Amino acid sequence: MPKSNSSKLGALRVPCCYQGGKQRIASQVVDHLMKHPLSKSNETVYYDLCCGSGAVTIELLNRGVEPQRIVMVDQSSWGAFWKKIGAGSYDLDKLRQLIDEIPEEKKQVKAHVSLLAKQPINDEEAYIYPILQACSFGGKQIWRENNEWRNAFFRDYWEPTSTSKRRSPANPMQPSPLTLFKRIEAISTRAQGITCHQMDVLEAIDLMQENEKTIVYIDPPYAGMTNYGFQLDIDRFVRLYLSQQKAPLFVSENRPLSENAFRLDFGGAKGGISGNKPSKHDEWLSEFDGLLQ
Repeated sequence: MPKSNSSKLGALRVPCCYQGGKQRIASQVVDHLMKHPLSKSNETVYYDLCCGSGAVTIELLNRGVEPQRIVMVDQSSWGAFWKKIGAGSYDLDKLRQLIDEIPEEKKQVKAHVSLLAKQPINDEEAYIYPILQACSFGGKQIWRENNEWRNAFFRDYWEPTSTSKRRSPANPMQPSPLTLFKRIEAISTRAQGITCHQMDVLEAIDLMQENEKTIVYIDPPYAGMTNYGFQLDIDRFVRLYLSQQKAPLFVSENRPLSENAFRLDFGGAKGGISGNKPSKHDEWLSEFDGLLQ
């Protein structure tokens, strides 16, 4: 495994956070991926399915995994974003123009992005989407349906009053416009070379190469937990995957799916499948060895 260069260049970060994102536990997930014997090879390919904002991919990159050894799949607008990033065709000037149009007055940001969300998307999905998602109310996922945005509700700028328990303002855009641009600028350089498919992960099973040095991770949207534009029957996916593929499979879910499962607490605690009390943010990583055994 090449030594991580994140300390020299600065660690990459996800463009923005949202409900269901794995930025808080990506390090724990990758710890388990790296424990698999296949991770000892510099030729191993990592699949990041339902990749979303790319928390696991970014953690792999920060640890020195070459982008050419990472394949991402996502049906949502994140797929459009990462596809351009990997191909080296992400136009930072276009993003910069959209960023510069965001009002400096924070109280005007919500009205601005609300109008932006009503405009036809056309071919600017990969540029408009990160801005809208960074402003999403409650961090809920926004998605594209035909040429329109759905679930597009945005934050107001809020300032504490004399009776407020919270003493700091709540910004309408998290991160700030400049920080969002800088994060994507860094990603566009260091993630160039990844492969991304914007497609249904069930269809992506057929695209996976019969490579004995492959590790697959999937983070499906949790049914009934939050509002997503796309759903996946993870039990069906696992059955289909195991009937066709040999590579080890790791699945994130809010419940254990295999006998070899580990609870990944958002507070950092880790442990085996037995003797762990579920928490408010229960997160399990289940491992399947496929047909390799």
